[in-house]
Amino acid sequence: MTESLTSKHIPSQTATEPGGDSLSTQQDIHVLLVEDNPGDAFLIQGMLGVKHSGDTIQYQLTHVVKLEEAINVLKQVTFNVILLDLSLPDSHGLATLEKILVHACALPIVVFTGLDDETIAMQAVQQGAQDFLVKGQVTPGSLVHAIRYSIERQQNELALKQKTIELERVNKELRKRSLELEAANTELEAFNYTVSHDLRNPLTGIKTGCALLTVYMGDRDPRLQKYLSTIQDYTRHMATLLEGLLQLSNIGRNPIQPQTVNLSSTVQTIARQLLQQEPDRNVKFVIPTHINVQGDTHLLWVALENLLGNAWKYTSALPHAQIEFGKTTLAEVSRQPLNAAETITPEQPIYFIRDNGAGFDMNQAERIFLPFQRLTSSGAFTGSGIGLSTVQRIIHCHGGQIWFDAAVNQGATFYWTLAHKQ
Repeated sequence: MTESLTSKHIPSQTATEPGGDSLSTQQDIHVLLVEDNPGDAFLIQGMLGVKHSGDTIQYQLTHVVKLEEAINVLKQVTFNVILLDLSLPDSHGLATLEKILVHACALPIVVFTGLDDETIAMQAVQQGAQDFLVKGQVTPGSLVHAIRYSIERQQNELALKQKTIELERVNKELRKRSLELEAANTELEAFNYTVSHDLRNPLTGIKTGCALLTVYMGDRDPRLQKYLSTIQDYTRHMATLLEGLLQLSNIGRNPIQPQTVNLSSTVQTIARQLLQQEPDRNVKFVIPTHINVQGDTHLLWVALENLLGNAWKYTSALPHAQIEFGKTTLAEVSRQPLNAAETITPEQPIYFIRDNGAGFDMNQAERIFLPFQRLTSSGAFTGSGIGLSTVQRIIHCHGGQIWFDAAVNQGATFYWTLAHKQ
């Protein structure tokens, strides 16, 4: 026998999906009571009919006396919670819970029984019940609390299950990407071998052949000498590109070997080398002392060598050039990266190389760290177009980020961070 019992103040509404609306917005809770004792059923209806102050949630009760009836009605109506007596005319004990779970695995179930047995209560919860109430010990408040708690807990469990499924999907995708990355790294190793052997060796042969032809021809044919000189220039440029590409591809393949690095001393050494190469240049270097960081000595040297080399190159047309190295904080930089608030703390050191040279157009700045991409304003300057890509990869390997600020004919500033706790 199936009986719909509705508290006097409860309007009839369509049942909500379990796990759908939260209890804060849900206007009624549809309860399936599986109870063979009419007195207990009447008592439960009365408890749920008690309206508490400020309580907007209402209850609609559907009562059945047998497990078979409960299974049939579950196929036709959607409920929010089941109140289940374990002792029914057609089922007894924990087997009752086990059978109904087959048809209502997504519904919260509150066991409502006359058995005051802690062992059975624990077993019921372990099997899938959300709560266990003992007849004679239940008050209107404890019944309402058990129903609401069981619904909320079931919703949380379903949400957690969904998130777990999503996490497993993401992990599966990550494992797939990891395998793809491993395969790509293997291909990169093969590419490095090809560049270092199969390409450089023929290039060396071309350079040697041109040199021999130059000696053999002497001054007999100036035009041929010019052609041979052009070929040698191209081979030298190609050799530079190959070396830069090899350096770029090798960065990050070996773990960082952190130690204390005096960036000030490194910058001073590179500056001296640049001045020795072009002693006629009038360049002022501004280098504070004792700026120390934790990092890989060789990689940080390569990064600073590229940054200072760029500044040296793009100030070459100035009669009075200035190149500055220093340390600052986020509040003092002229331009911040888009994610600065999330990735850089206010007290975190920010390092920079600044020059007063040719600069570049910030509208083209998205290409600046791409290999072989050179800005239009740099057309009059030589280079491979790999240096800044190398710098970016080195900074990323150190857990930092790099960005810049520039204007045409007003110089450029490159800022970077390293892993925090420097």
